[in-house]
Amino acid sequence: MQRFDRYVLRVFLAWWLVVALALLGLFTALQLLGKSDEIQQAGEFGLGLADLGRYALLSQPYLLLTFGQYVTLLAALGAVMQLLKHREWVPVLTAGRSALRAVAPILLAAFALALSLSWMREAAAPRLMPEHEALHRRFFSQVVWAPRDLWVRGAGDVRMHAGGFTPAVSGGPELEDLQVFLSGPHGEEMVRAKNARWDGVEWLLEEGRRVFTGGEEPLERFASAGLAAADFERAWFARVRPLDLSVADCEALLAGDPDHRQASTLAWSWRFAPLVPVLLILLGLPFVMRFERRTSIEGIAGGLGLCGAYFVLELIARDLGGRGALSPFWAGAGPALLLTGLAAAATARLRG
Repeated sequence: MQRFDRYVLRVFLAWWLVVALALLGLFTALQLLGKSDEIQQAGEFGLGLADLGRYALLSQPYLLLTFGQYVTLLAALGAVMQLLKHREWVPVLTAGRSALRAVAPILLAAFALALSLSWMREAAAPRLMPEHEALHRRFFSQVVWAPRDLWVRGAGDVRMHAGGFTPAVSGGPELEDLQVFLSGPHGEEMVRAKNARWDGVEWLLEEGRRVFTGGEEPLERFASAGLAAADFERAWFARVRPLDLSVADCEALLAGDPDHRQASTLAWSWRFAPLVPVLLILLGLPFVMRFERRTSIEGIAGGLGLCGAYFVLELIARDLGGRGALSPFWAGAGPALLLTGLAAAATARLRG
């Protein structure tokens, strides 16, 4: 990497940091201000500024996962416009370097940042989600997070229903009013229990019974692939905040329910996600990398318009995928594939 490449990279990373802090700070402030009444009521239930700070901190990864690709695009356009304003592209391009080669450090950094966000989605975000959800419920609903009426499908079409699920209790997560529907050696069977506690390996049943054709028998323990405590948490998040699921979460949902269209759509979308910031930059560069006089407002407006157009396209495609109007592959990967074609055309224009 040459000296000018390192300089371009520093400018881009500085812009990325500024744009990320500005957008995340703005959305966090708007969320807290919009819920100020609920936050004030939460103080009466023993929640203080430390808890609020913890909730705001835990919200940042999910905001970054939602808007990270747009942060990268705006940062790239800002960096290019800064270099244009100070005429720092001219000597390099005059020396024979192509415009595409000149912005290569930005493209490589954008791809690396996108891979980092994908790692965050897969490794960090799932571990933080239960605590974030619990704080969200306590602050904005003044209730303990305890999901109700959950269905989970495990391997072999085993279905499990819980009237209530309490994730955070001493001794392990607990279920209320448990029912399991499965096939046994005597045909269709059902397991029922008043309560069940997860010990890390299996469910310990209270007043458990196995009901089968011709009779029933007491049952103290139950376990089946895909029916652990984590699967109940995943079922809840798939219902209320599916866009925060990871690829691994989607694949786990599909293992129990191969026809889960939303999970399949999101899995394809997240697999193509690392390419999206690079494609957005390639599509946006021809609109800002011009040497005639342009204002910063024009460049920012173009970037915001591009962000908004792709955001709406993703929303529509995912909705169509969830409804069955599009196949999960085209609903999840289609926007990125369309963007690939447009970016290729834009790149040819940039070279020309």
